[in-house]
Amino acid sequence: MEPGRWPYKPTPIWRRLIAVVGLATFTAVCTIALMAIVLLAAAVGALLLEAVVG
Repeated sequence: MEPGRWPYKPTPIWRRLIAVVGLATFTAVCTIALMAIVLLAAAVGALLLEAVVG
């Protein structure tokens, strides 16, 4: 195969792969952090409600 006919260079694929993996990791971390904040808020809200009602 001639060099000119090779449709892509290897470097952009690695960069794209790293970008996708980085984005997935960032999304996962953000999701976990958001869930932790929501759970914490729910626990604090439940404690406050229990204190007010009780």
